[in-house]
Amino acid sequence: MATAAADDDVKLESFLQWLQSNGADLRSCTIRACGGKGLGVFSTAAPEPGSNDGVAMVVPLDLAITPMRVLQDPLVGPRCRALLEDGVVDDRLLVMLFLMAERRRPGSLWKPYLDMLPSTFGSSLWFTEEELAELEGTTLHRATLIQRKSLQSSFDEKVKGLVEELLHVDESASSVEVLFEDFLWYVIFLFALKAETTYYNLHLIIPFYHLD
Repeated sequence: MATAAADDDVKLESFLQWLQSNGADLRSCTIRACGGKGLGVFSTAAPEPGSNDGVAMVVPLDLAITPMRVLQDPLVGPRCRALLEDGVVDDRLLVMLFLMAERRRPGSLWKPYLDMLPSTFGSSLWFTEEELAELEGTTLHRATLIQRKSLQSSFDEKVKGLVEELLHVDESASSVEVLFEDFLWYVIFLFALKAETTYYNLHLIIPFYHLD
């Protein structure tokens, strides 16, 4: 437990340094543990009397993962632009492929942020085979199997090859294999974002919004 807490502290410190070095400004807030429920953003100062600002933090748009940011990426941008222009991907799939690839890329610019995202979920899609077996005979068990089968098909037929193509542009990631679990992670992460934001057209991901 102590080791895990120390690892979390190191990741948080790395994330805060990354934010600062990339122009983010925590004007009146801080990040800290939230009662065993991961990390939260907390206000550190009351608004100034008469102030209409109310800005707690500023995150540069350059740190947001958007379709335009993906296309401007010096490593994978040219290939992503070709995929988009050829109709192989749309904006939503472009962001998904990029985030999945960057999460597996050893030297990713986004590593300090990606290390802060949840690594496990309570969704039945994330259950082990043993955990899933306990649901046998339920509607949830059947629904989970149907959805997993559909996702596995999408992964095998399109997602795996495209993510590995983006990864292998970088020699340091040339031997990295993308797993079905990587795709599941993104799908569940996306569902979590949808549940917690009013921005349902999720073509952008902003550091800070969803921490572990």
